[in-house]
Amino acid sequence: MSRPARLPGIALALVVLLLAACAGPQPRVRTAATWEEHSAQLKDLANWTAEGKLALRTPRQSESASLTWHQHGVISRLQISGPLGVAATTLYSNGQTLEIRQGDETSTWDLSDTTALERRTGWDLPLLALPHWIKGLPAPEGDIQLMEMGPDPALLQDLEQDAWQIHYETYANFGGLTLPTRLQIQHKDTTVRLIIRDWQLAHD
Repeated sequence: MSRPARLPGIALALVVLLLAACAGPQPRVRTAATWEEHSAQLKDLANWTAEGKLALRTPRQSESASLTWHQHGVISRLQISGPLGVAATTLYSNGQTLEIRQGDETSTWDLSDTTALERRTGWDLPLLALPHWIKGLPAPEGDIQLMEMGPDPALLQDLEQDAWQIHYETYANFGGLTLPTRLQIQHKDTTVRLIIRDWQLAHD
């Protein structure tokens, strides 16, 4: 099946989050761990599921939808539904390729070609960094321009990596680990807000 030249709005939102605004504010929790201890726990967390909502805003669109994100090692599977599109959309990545399924249409990209997505869709997105950012952790590869801790020195509050800005607004405890529940990801004129209602952790 031929690949579309540009992705519809729902798929763009999925890619941005590889990442609402209707949930109430949550109090910032504290963790006894230092950043070194906490970040080591995050690095060890390879298998998890996050459920919540996302909101995408660009100069051309402003949309929101429900999101379920399954992560198993390098394998990411996102399911999204709601007003972003008529058909439910699934995003799948094995760390090497990215596949987007919406209805009967499927599009595939090679993640080793860092410019492929931008050439085919007009979007330059950090697909390999997102599974780390959503946990509150810098990606292992990529230049860090800014990294600031919040009131709790073990929790990341602001991160700028490869010219993307990630702001962590709230955290909560899930399965003995403190994880983000509200964050914003921004680059140029694209803003994604993510609110996570539940984290399900699988400890090896």
